[in-house]
Amino acid sequence: MNFTSVFFLPLYALTALLYPRLRSRARVLLLLAASWAFFLIESPGSGVILLCVTVVTYAAGLLMDSFSGKIRTRALILTIVLLITLGILGVFKYSGRFFLPAGISFYTFQALSYSIDVYRGDFPAERRFHRYALYLSFFPQVVAGPIERPGDLLGQLRCEAPVTAGDFRVGGYLMLRGYVKKIVIADALAPVVDALFAGSDLAGPKVLAAAVLFSLQIYADFSGYSDIALGAARMLGIRLSENFKNPYLAVGIRDFWRRWHITLTRWLREYVYIPLGGNRKGWLRTALNTLLVFAVSGVWHGRGLHFLVWGLAHGLCVLLEDTLAGKAAPAHKALRRAGTFLLVSLLWILFRAPTLTDALRMYAALPAGWSAVAGLPVWIAGNRLAFLRLLPAVPLLVILRGVPRETDVPAKTRTLLGGYLLFLITLLSLFLNLQSGGAAPFIYFRF
Repeated sequence: MNFTSVFFLPLYALTALLYPRLRSRARVLLLLAASWAFFLIESPGSGVILLCVTVVTYAAGLLMDSFSGKIRTRALILTIVLLITLGILGVFKYSGRFFLPAGISFYTFQALSYSIDVYRGDFPAERRFHRYALYLSFFPQVVAGPIERPGDLLGQLRCEAPVTAGDFRVGGYLMLRGYVKKIVIADALAPVVDALFAGSDLAGPKVLAAAVLFSLQIYADFSGYSDIALGAARMLGIRLSENFKNPYLAVGIRDFWRRWHITLTRWLREYVYIPLGGNRKGWLRTALNTLLVFAVSGVWHGRGLHFLVWGLAHGLCVLLEDTLAGKAAPAHKALRRAGTFLLVSLLWILFRAPTLTDALRMYAALPAGWSAVAGLPVWIAGNRLAFLRLLPAVPLLVILRGVPRETDVPAKTRTLLGGYLLFLITLLSLFLNLQSGGAAPFIYFRF
């Protein structure tokens, strides 16, 4: 669901008002109806694909449960499920012949985690189809995550927990913060970043500016979506997994992936890295497993060669960090953070550039043109509206970072004042977006 759509907030408000007044079964049906309504409003053609994945994995779970003592039969069923679901993902995402169904990368991984957990015996098959259908289509996170494990979400989707005043306060705070990240920061940076990546007059300062500004844009955009998803679910008494934890304060690439898109990292570790042997079979096997996991991460994001190279580059950096651990003098933490941010930003060029050739062309331009850095104030002046919109929002988000406790919102004066200021800034930015054609789509809707 596109949280910046004109349909979302009115329909969500109606759902949130009705939800606490219903019994648990009626709550599940309400959320299922709302989830599919949101999904079909934004992407009517994608509904058939989601329904197909839902039916196949639900039926497979029941079949595996019925053959509890027959390992080979369960393995055969799981193999068929993997072939069908990954085949659907491959055909629609990587063949280039069809449209990209909304959220297919996210709900496919979520369906696979359910099937694998049922096969392992870690989670019993869900008997109620409507509850399992809600698990895959739950509207706050179906399109761009977080990717939830069945043990974390399905139990909550019995919808028996009461919705407290604290849930409303924390959920509203998270939603507001997410809208600020998206509308005030990401959408302000989007036209500047687009112009930098589309420019033909490449030079070092512009390439570095493109890398750093896209780093800020994609973080504000994706973590903004996650904040809204967590907040929308929390106001219904449902707690989704935290997906970001100050990733640009990381002190290395491995630490970065503990903080960035946490649920994807967790999924790859539990369902790819550990089954391959993890780090239990020697250094060479560990290195190969690490590279394979990052290759899967890269390919998961898109079918271009530049995504694969982006994933492998991160994997190589992790291996290099592990090799040098304890062999080099430790740098000051602030320097390590700055170095990690710069490295991650430069690697984002591979992610954002249209092709691998375009990315290499930008890297080749990095050493040149630094004599023109004196013209940077002129360039900033040419994009002054975007940068002026960032000035009040960024320090407020630094103050109000982290997932709050129920007692913190709005008990603390700074949180209450900050909330009002963020709300006013968001309204102003939304007005500016409407004047220029509306909010830009969330970046991760393309994956």
